[in-house]
This record gives sequence, C-alpha cells and structure tokens, in this order.
Amino acid sequence: MSLAIDWIFTRRGVDPMDFLDDVFRYSYARLGQREEAEDVAIEVVQALPNPCKRRDLRVYMLGMARRKIADRFRRARPTLEVREADATFRFDREIDEATVVAQTLNTLSADHREVLTLKYVIGLSSQEIGTLLGKRPDAIDSLLQRARDAFSHSWQGLTSDEVIR
Repeated sequence: MSLAIDWIFTRRGVDPMDFLDDVFRYSYARLGQREEAEDVAIEVVQALPNPCKRRDLRVYMLGMARRKIADRFRRARPTLEVREADATFRFDREIDEATVVAQTLNTLSADHREVLTLKYVIGLSSQEIGTLLGKRPDAIDSLLQRARDAFSHSWQGLTSDEVIR
C-alpha cells in the first residue's frame, strides 16, 4: 500500500496529497501537457514508500517527479523536426503573456528552465532546490542569477521590452 493510501486510513504524519498540486504544476511546466503532468503526479503519489520517513516530503516528491519526467523524455522519440520557418513568432495585440513566457523559457538551457520553474512556479527556496538537484544553495543562487539573465536577454529578443525585476 502506498503512503498516500495509508495516510488516508491512519491520518498520521504529513499528508502527501498536500503536495500533489506542486508536483502537478512542476510536471506541467516541464512537460507542457496536462494529461502527462497528471499522470506523473499520480505516479509519484502511488510510488511513495510506506512508511516514508522523509523530513521534507515535498522536496522528495518533486525529486521523484523530476526523475519520472526525465524517464519520459528519454523514452520519447521526436517524430517531426520543427523547422525554424515553422516556429516563427507573430506579435498580435491579443497575444497572451504566458505564451511569450513559455517561448522565452523554451529558448533557455534545461538547467536554467528547471531552476526558474522550481523557484518561480513551485516556490521552492534555494536550499530546497539545492537539495533536489544535489547542489549547494550558493551554487543554486548563482545558477538562478544566470538563468534570470538568460531569460531577460531572450525576453528582450522576443518582445523588445525590458524585464522588470
């Protein structure tokens, strides 16, 4: 029986379902498909060991999601090559800023996308991100600064606007 199901019956410890939304949002930010993100989030909850003696269950669950997403990327085989002409970007008045943010994030390296997602979408601290990625908090702060700079540069290239920090 998984930790989540056991918790429902015994009501002991931290409820893993409290972190399901964070796992889903992280997965969705990385995968870009709602159904895939839901699958990953549920797989994480179902895979929790029983008993789970983790002090920081949230970071543990996000780490599990990170590995499951990496496995999905490894198994995925691109079937269609996107040519640069097909990926042109039109600026209309009604363009959604979230679309521009997503396109800007897609221009960044995987490491930069990941730390920005963990920091600004999930809301983890540098300490928690460091625990998740196996790096020191000061290295995470440095990586975050480089990621913010890269995001700003890419944003300006797409929109001609400065990023307000």
